[in-house]
Amino acid sequence: RKLDIGKRAKRSTRPRDAMSDVRVSGLTIYPVKSCAGIDVDAVTVTETGFMYDRAWMLVESRKPKARRSEEEARVSSESAETDGGTPPAPPPAPKKRRAKPRASVFVTQRTEPKLALVRVKLPSEVLSPSWDGILPPDAAMTITAPGMPQALEVPLAPASPLPRCKVGVWEWEGLAGDEGSEASEWFTRYLGKTESVIRLVRWLGDGALPPAVAAPARRTASIHDLATLEHKARTRRASDPSRRARRYVLAGAMGAGA
Repeated sequence: RKLDIGKRAKRSTRPRDAMSDVRVSGLTIYPVKSCAGIDVDAVTVTETGFMYDRAWMLVESRKPKARRSEEEARVSSESAETDGGTPPAPPPAPKKRRAKPRASVFVTQRTEPKLALVRVKLPSEVLSPSWDGILPPDAAMTITAPGMPQALEVPLAPASPLPRCKVGVWEWEGLAGDEGSEASEWFTRYLGKTESVIRLVRWLGDGALPPAVAAPARRTASIHDLATLEHKARTRRASDPSRRARRYVLAGAMGAGA
C-alpha cells in the first residue's frame, strides 16, 4: 500500500519489539548523489532502494595529456628551426599495448563540498503516489546552483539512447549513461575544474527509475519496511563511524496516546 507521512504502523500478532511503535515523520530522496535532497510525502521502494534516489551521480575523469614522444618532437623541431637547420625526423614511437579505458571515479561532498548547494527538482507529478507512469514529452530534472546563470535541464526520458561510459563507485565498476556535454560543462564550470572533466551519468540497471525512464521491478513500501530500513542504516552507521550520515527516513517513537 502507499505510504503517507504520519501514518502509524499496522498492529500485527508478531512479538512486540523496538520497531512496533515507530511513526515515519519525514522522507528524503537524493536524485543526484551528493547533491541536495528532495523532501517527499510518499515513496516507492524498488529492488535497489527508493525510487529516484541516487539515480544520477557525478564522475570525474582527467583530461588526456599529449604523448611524451610528440612533445619531444615538437621541442626538437622548434629548436632546429631557430638554428636555421632542417628539423630532424622524430624517432618512431615505441609500440604499446592498448590500455583498457579507466573508469571515471565518482565525486562526492567529501572532496567537493560545494555540491551541498546544488538544488535538484523533479516534476511534482512523477513524485505523486497517484502518478499514472506516463511522462510528458518535456519532463525534466531541473538543477540549479549559486553563481550559475542558467539552470540545467536534464530530460527524464532521453530522445535517444545515452552513450555508455565506464564508472566506479568504491570497489564497484560498471556502465552508466552519459547525460552529455551540456551537463558536463555545467558541472565542470560550477566546480571550477581545469585539469579534469565532470560528467553527469545515469543509472542503467533495474530499480531507481520508473518504467517510463527505465524498467525496474517495483513494489510499494509499507511503514514497517521503511522503519526497518532506517533501523538497519542506523545500526551500520553506529558500527562503522567512517560512514557519512545522510537522512532518508526520519522516524520517531509514538507515545501511548498518539
